Amino acid sequence: MRIEQTVPPSGQDIDFLTTKINESTQALGVKEEAHPFAFFMRDDQDVIIAGCNGSVIYGSIYTDQLWVYESYRGQGFGKQLMEKVHDYGLEIGCTMATVCTMSFQNARSFYEHLGYICDFERAGYVDGASCVFLRKTL
Repeated sequence: MRIEQTVPPSGQDIDFLTTKINESTQALGVKEEAHPFAFFMRDDQDVIIAGCNGSVIYGSIYTDQLWVYESYRGQGFGKQLMEKVHDYGLEIGCTMATVCTMSFQNARSFYEHLGYICDFERAGYVDGASCVFLRKTL
């Protein structure tokens, strides 16, 4: 046997892991399945100007990454994307939305304005940074 690092991992390999996790939990009687999601905003030339992705996992929708091209920031695109995440979560039966952000990204207040509350903050990252874990009831 060998361990191989894949950076970045292929979509096929990630799908394999998700499938196997879902198979394992179904064997335990869990009916909900985990799966990835993504939303993108494109300009008139079809260039991605904003996007987010994450995973739905057992009644919660977790946003892993949210990005808006610098020249488009402050125009509500991040909020629109997160509203899509929340709508999608509700559509498929999620009762909670979660996200985590690093303190140096200064995004905590953005999420709090969307109704998220801080569950906890983990210190100990490089240069005194911390990771902030937030959640919102849908």
